[in-house]
Amino acid sequence: MRINKVKDDIYLFIGDTYEANATIFVAGREVLLVDALAATADAQKLQGFVEQELKSQVRFIISTHYFSDHLAALQRFPRATIIAHENYLDTYQMEQFRSPDEASFFVEPHILISDRMKIRWGRYLIDVSHNPGHTSSTIMLDVPEADLLFVGDNLVGNIVYLRYSTPERFVTALERMRERPRTRLISSHGDIRSSVSIDNAAFYLNKLDRYTREGELAAPLEEFLPPRVQASAFEQMFHKRNLEDIIERNLFAV
Repeated sequence: MRINKVKDDIYLFIGDTYEANATIFVAGREVLLVDALAATADAQKLQGFVEQELKSQVRFIISTHYFSDHLAALQRFPRATIIAHENYLDTYQMEQFRSPDEASFFVEPHILISDRMKIRWGRYLIDVSHNPGHTSSTIMLDVPEADLLFVGDNLVGNIVYLRYSTPERFVTALERMRERPRTRLISSHGDIRSSVSIDNAAFYLNKLDRYTREGELAAPLEEFLPPRVQASAFEQMFHKRNLEDIIERNLFAV
């Protein structure tokens, strides 16, 4: 695990499994979590950090989308109120890749939102809004006072992942993200990234469209990214799945 102290009252907890993360907002002796990790072992470490290191209790957990690799810690905090989008069950049921460990994580959320809500937590006003790109239940969290935008899995590094969505839906999702003037963002995997990743993902999506029409999908991933942007192994895996989907589902059809 890795723990990035973003501010005195914000910690980014990055698990070992898939580098799925959970962001900890501290207010007094209470905590608000964004997302909940991907494995039991990571969830246990998160619980230990919150309760033993921070001497706090989790009061709220906001789920950016209801895929199992972000639900591991829900059962570790039975007194917490879970907030999710009303399409959470559609998202959960359509998930195609779920380990036996992940299959045990599901907990019904307590509060469902449809479009937008705001929650004051400590010195932060968290603006929560529906932004369906990766899934129909994906929500975005804007935290101006921390210069942070939470995008769920609408971004996978510098690319998008099309398996559960469409190019058109991602175009809209990326535009909504661009409307928020933040310089830093957190997706559901890994560490804080520059908001330039939004433009990189838009570039990637446009290249997918162009190369599909020109029959050049065999080009290496670097050809789909802006100059000097290096492709990670994580991005390579999801890019491969994207190419499979483009063929199987006839995406970017002329």
